[in-house]
Amino acid sequence: MLINKINLTAVFIFAVMLTACDNPSWVVADLPPSTPGEIPRFVITKPVVEITERVNYFTHAGITFKFLNQAGDAVDSITVCFMLFDNKTQGSPFIGSNKFEITKLDFIAAGENKEILISLDQHIYTAPTEPYIIDFFYISEIRYIDGSIWQDKYGKYRVRF
Repeated sequence: MLINKINLTAVFIFAVMLTACDNPSWVVADLPPSTPGEIPRFVITKPVVEITERVNYFTHAGITFKFLNQAGDAVDSITVCFMLFDNKTQGSPFIGSNKFEITKLDFIAAGENKEILISLDQHIYTAPTEPYIIDFFYISEIRYIDGSIWQDKYGKYRVRF
């Protein structure tokens, strides 16, 4: 019922905007998904690259963000995808690819808001002096303890900077 009210409200606001504009070609609408199944069952904060040590997690560099599990089941693991860029040159700071897909085995209870720490130590050959820039960050897969899997293979729910 709440989803229907939200969809009707969004349609109403969009209709008002179209009638109020002489030339509606510049209007861009970001409407909510049409079905509740499309809404992910998590919330994440903006990921941050840290270049200080986090004991038992990373020594030189890592990514941190908060993950709120809104699903009814506990999370067993999450897979994140992202790209890293050099802060000065805006180019790739690595000899190889700057695209990453990393799976983090972590128990996150239903309703829990947990800080996730992902090490970059095994992917770098020199310790960075400035944090990398993160772009196109998204959760590509969540595995739940009941065996179910949620996937976003193409980054539909990405965080861009």
